[in-house]
Amino acid sequence: MTAHIRFIPVAEINDPLTLSIGISGGSGTGKTYSALLMARGIAEGMTGRKGAPIGYVDTENRRALHYKSAFPEMMHFDFKATDAKGDLVGFGPERWIEVIDAGEAAGLPVMILDSFSHAWEGVGGVLDLHAKTLDRLTGGNDALADKRSQLAWAEVKPRYRRLIDRIVRAKCQLIICTRAKPVMQTGFGQNAKNARKTKTRREDVPWDPASDGDLMFEMTTMVILDPSAPGCPVHQIKVADQFKGLLDARRPLGVDTGLKMAEWARGQGDAQRQKEILDNARAVARRGKAAFLEWWGSEEGKALRTTVRPIIAQLQQIAEEADQAMADEEGDDPFFSARADEDDAGPTAEQIAAAEREAMAEIEQRNREAVE
Repeated sequence: MTAHIRFIPVAEINDPLTLSIGISGGSGTGKTYSALLMARGIAEGMTGRKGAPIGYVDTENRRALHYKSAFPEMMHFDFKATDAKGDLVGFGPERWIEVIDAGEAAGLPVMILDSFSHAWEGVGGVLDLHAKTLDRLTGGNDALADKRSQLAWAEVKPRYRRLIDRIVRAKCQLIICTRAKPVMQTGFGQNAKNARKTKTRREDVPWDPASDGDLMFEMTTMVILDPSAPGCPVHQIKVADQFKGLLDARRPLGVDTGLKMAEWARGQGDAQRQKEILDNARAVARRGKAAFLEWWGSEEGKALRTTVRPIIAQLQQIAEEADQAMADEEGDDPFFSARADEDDAGPTAEQIAAAEREAMAEIEQRNREAVE
């Protein structure tokens, strides 16, 4: 029964790894241009030649063609909500699977899906399918909607999961662009807080991607661009250690970003070494702030600062927590609480009297020395 199953030594596996890169952002944050730049680097890195083709699946009324003169290697597909006859067919999961199949069959080294938000909230997308399924199950009776909503999801979600699984199994590299909406906030300035949480957004990120959480966390890398710095991966939702030094929130995504990620996918570059450096920096921070500052000022620390700096906020938190933990360990002393209670109670009457006598004696001594 299991004779066909073979475990392969990793030394015999030389096929490139696959990349699924998620780029989300609001209008004007540079999603399309950034995706094209990265795709150029990935295509070149995977094929070893400049001008390698870039597949572009365009749901945005051919918006990618704004850049056709800058990217003549683009292989464009106008993904409309209508079929060749003009009939409305929408952006259902099965159509996306068909598009990915076609891109692989064409031998494209990289494909951009822009905007994949249509698969979630567009015509024929998951939310639209759920609404139509629910209407069928309830016969239009709103009173039954809450009771039968899960039944509707049970019909729709498996179709969407097949699409996500197809993305995970893709043989070509994928860059998946999604729209992001600003999150409503309460308060102003430093007191501003996000008014609601969602499964697709961290609490500290003021943007909510128009996609499902299942997609976002299947990505190799997921970033959200911000209007304050177009093209820069300001909000890093999921970034593995091997890419932290590459995805600098202060530097726009570009061709070099794609090249470096392609190197990693092909088992080249120094990504593993960078991960080891970051792990070592975390280990030092766990010894507390003083130990980390000593390492930071050492020759080794100075040489590795560029690699370590992208996680400096994380290291600061680790060091502070380590210092607090070491301070809390004093609780293991059975007499610590008693001494603390005594200190908090203030001096006794005897201690006050003794201090007064000591002070008076010192004053008298100074007076005698002044007379002499």
